[in-house]
Amino acid sequence: MDTLSFDRKELRDLLALFADQGLGSPDVCAVAPGRVNVIGEHIDYNGGLVLPAAIDRWTCVALKAREDGMVNLRSSHGEVEPVSFSVEDLAKSEKRCWSNYVKGVLAGLKRKGFAFPGFDAVVLSTVPVGGGLSSSAALEAAFSKAVLELVGESMEPLELARLCQKAEHDYADVPCGLMDQAAVILCEDSKLLLLDCQDDSYRYADFDDPDWGLMIINSCVSHELSDGGYARRRDVCHQAAAELEVGTLREVPLAELDAVLAKDFMDEEKRRYVRHVVTEIDRTLRAVDALAARDYALTGQLLNESHASLRDDYRVSCPELDFISKTAQALEGVAGCRMTGGGFGGSAIALVRRDQADMVAETVADAYRERFGIEAGIFETRPAGGARSWRC
Repeated sequence: MDTLSFDRKELRDLLALFADQGLGSPDVCAVAPGRVNVIGEHIDYNGGLVLPAAIDRWTCVALKAREDGMVNLRSSHGEVEPVSFSVEDLAKSEKRCWSNYVKGVLAGLKRKGFAFPGFDAVVLSTVPVGGGLSSSAALEAAFSKAVLELVGESMEPLELARLCQKAEHDYADVPCGLMDQAAVILCEDSKLLLLDCQDDSYRYADFDDPDWGLMIINSCVSHELSDGGYARRRDVCHQAAAELEVGTLREVPLAELDAVLAKDFMDEEKRRYVRHVVTEIDRTLRAVDALAARDYALTGQLLNESHASLRDDYRVSCPELDFISKTAQALEGVAGCRMTGGGFGGSAIALVRRDQADMVAETVADAYRERFGIEAGIFETRPAGGARSWRC
């Protein structure tokens, strides 16, 4: 995407919205993509390996500096109320509010020693909210890049991802791993990001086959990751690791899994969670090799196995996602399909032949509508590049 040419509809709409607010032209703009995790679910906070891709859906931010130290936030979403606060008062709002993500980022930048003025900001996003596609991480990344651009500073990408992750922890009460923020900042066009969550090292895996794409199927059933379900699983996994005297469950070898699950302190819940984590790490590594070999049948099988594990062992799926995955898995042109994201709703991801994508989308949408009376949000995507910013 050539951001300087403003040739994308989202950017044109953002500039028009900024002007419509009586703000004239912005000083800086920034964009950050949503992300989809191809495989490796709920293992980032267990020291595992994950394989996300940035998607071609964007959170776009336009900023203009103010001299009075006030931050005024506006969103293109009509139901989202404007918010104002001072750069000197970055306390978290007690009620859930989208400004908390921005405050968390600003607080993190201030801790790093960056000084910044107040600003007017307008946000436009095409990343589905509540779809498990990291709309919050995209918002954090876009604002962090925009504010740094505004003051002529920069940060190393992985350090910036950690700053955004801490904002999510402290200001949204979501104890997420680093995957979401790393993906929306580090990803590159036509590549998947293999992130090692034990030491935060990463490398890229090509996904540039013109015949195959990724299909996102949003169940449009909203989920809340801060309601305790996410935190509960993370805590139980960490407790199991401590009892096994390992730093993270990544250190449990697949060959020793049965023996580990048979230990006396392993109750039924711990067994399910540990089994998912250990087998999901193995599936992720095998999927990287399968994609490199363009073995889409094996890749699809691994996606299907991942969904079954998330449904039966980790128990973060739901009837809507189970239906979508089962329906898609049975279709010609679909190598595999699974739920993606934190779960309890959100989206599924399918590996599809691009010449069959329209048929797949129509068939899944019709079946889902008939079964649940809900219109699924379905789109095909290719791996996109990460967050970026520029002066206007």
